[in-house]
Formats: sequence, structure tokens, C-alpha cells
Amino acid sequence: MKYFAIALAVGYPLLALWQVHTRKLRDRLDLLIVLAAGILFLLLSRTITNWQDLPPWLWLVGLALLAGVTAYSGWAWPDLPWLRPARPRRRAVSAALQLLVAAALVALLV
Repeated sequence: MKYFAIALAVGYPLLALWQVHTRKLRDRLDLLIVLAAGILFLLLSRTITNWQDLPPWLWLVGLALLAGVTAYSGWAWPDLPWLRPARPRRRAVSAALQLLVAAALVALLV
């Protein structure tokens, strides 16, 4: 379980950084979902692993990477539309549901 927590805490922010840097995101809602998932995975990794099993610097690396992704996403934000032009209503409903589930899980984990 310890390695799974490391993958969530450090691996996902690295993946999110790659997505923002290579501009793989379709719209601003994708960016918000990626950031919400990063917060969720960091909290989930904190919950499923004993804090004493992993060194504190490892948690700080995950937190710093997520903070870096959040700051770096400001670079991609102006170039992204709120919704992609194809099926905007379906996209808005899908993103709202994903963010609602993420917020509910964060509330449970905190």
C-alpha cells in the first residue's frame, strides 16, 4: 500500500504537469478537473498510508509538485476555452458531475 500512496502523491502531479506543459487539455474544465483530482489523490494517499511509513519529504514533494502544477496552469489558462465547441452542454454536465464527486470525496477525506 505504501508504493500505491507514493504513486498517487508524486506520480499524479507529474502526470498533471505533463498534461499542462504539452497542452493536452481540451478546455478550462479539463484543467479544473485535473487540479481537483490532484488534490483528491494527495488526500487519498495521506488517508490510506500511515504517515510514519513514508518520510515527510516525500509528502512535501507531492505537495510541491501539485502547487507547481497549479501555478503552471496559469500559463495554459488564457489559451483554453471554457468549453470545447462540440457538444458544450454535455461537456458542462460531465465536468460538473466529475467536480461534484471530487468535492464530495475531498470532504469525506478531510
